[in-house]
Amino acid sequence: MNELQKSLISLGAIIIVLVLVYLSIHYYLKSLKKMKKHKMLTLNLVIKYKLFLEYLAYQEKKNHTFYLYLVKINNLSLVEHTYSDHTVRNYLTHIAKELSVYLPFGGKLAQTNQRDTFIVYYPSMDEDKELLGKQFKLLAQKTYHENGIHITKTASVATIDSFDLKALSSTLISSIKHLGAVTSHDDMVKEDYETYADLINKLKQVELELKTYQVETLKIKKTNEVFNELLINGSKLDVFLNKLPVSDMSWVNMMLVEMILNKLYHENIYANINIPVLLSTLEQETFIEYLQTIVKANQFLLENVILSIRLSNVTYEDELIKNILTLSNLGVKMSMHVDEIHQGLYLALQRYHIKRLEIDDKVMEHDMIAELLYFAKVNHIEVLYKTEKSIQDGSLLNVSHITKERLQFKADKQKRGRR
Repeated sequence: MNELQKSLISLGAIIIVLVLVYLSIHYYLKSLKKMKKHKMLTLNLVIKYKLFLEYLAYQEKKNHTFYLYLVKINNLSLVEHTYSDHTVRNYLTHIAKELSVYLPFGGKLAQTNQRDTFIVYYPSMDEDKELLGKQFKLLAQKTYHENGIHITKTASVATIDSFDLKALSSTLISSIKHLGAVTSHDDMVKEDYETYADLINKLKQVELELKTYQVETLKIKKTNEVFNELLINGSKLDVFLNKLPVSDMSWVNMMLVEMILNKLYHENIYANINIPVLLSTLEQETFIEYLQTIVKANQFLLENVILSIRLSNVTYEDELIKNILTLSNLGVKMSMHVDEIHQGLYLALQRYHIKRLEIDDKVMEHDMIAELLYFAKVNHIEVLYKTEKSIQDGSLLNVSHITKERLQFKADKQKRGRR
């Protein structure tokens, strides 16, 4: 066998080996693709976040229509500070199960790296995107029951019909700022997550002091109400909120209200409760739903609620009036916190259907206090006098209610529901 023949045989052998290698690689890649497809088709409805991202990448190549949702449990820290980690995990598992029941074939759900937030892949665009979001919100707000523990939370929902997770996260911040309204992505609206996260961290570090006073109804000499004064870093609520960006005032306001309700609930307060809100919070479209959820979650009734309204700039006057009328019909009493007596105050009292005035020692010494009290008497408006002075006969001051003893709460500790 000459050298040429040997070379041809060697070349043939190399070609055969290369063909076999090619076929093997081709078979392996085909098998891998088939295994990948099988894995994606057989995944559970609820999966880990890392696997969820893998599933999204797989679906992105298929060019199917879909919706993505982020569902956030608002103020989960209140639950974490109250109950054991075991209970919190069971609660979040309960929410995941509730959400997954509504998913069609191919739909997937995962808990994101943020413990309080779930991401949903909905493989269809045949249904209305906002209605779907509202359904997910209702499911996320279902009450969890365990051994006498009842947990109900509000939720914020954002949606998008692309794989842009950064844009979806920005949309979720918009939902939070609008008190959980189901929010679709809008390229014109961009929220900075870092700014939001920075505010969250600052809120975790503020010093909160809740002053709760019994309120006496002078006509019947009865105390069946509590007045709440929340101090944040030593400042009153409206002063603190007015230092925030306008877009953050409402959701921070409601977070603080929920903290007040949660505190009263775990201190076993059974009474009418006074809670502070800005006018700009009250004008939010989802305010009533949000308020109903957190009031019910803490086992109070709307009839127990007195809204202590703090004047602030209003953008949607019609929405504000509609909310006030609806709340009044539901039994909520409108009260106005008075810092200063001026002509605009009288207009606000009439415009916002105020049934009570709240005045303190400073206002009681105002030159125009007699005129204000006369106006209240003529228009059948109650007057609550907030004072720490010892008053023998408050009726002589032409007021109908007066703060009395301050309730002293024990240091926070883990609870197991209302006894």
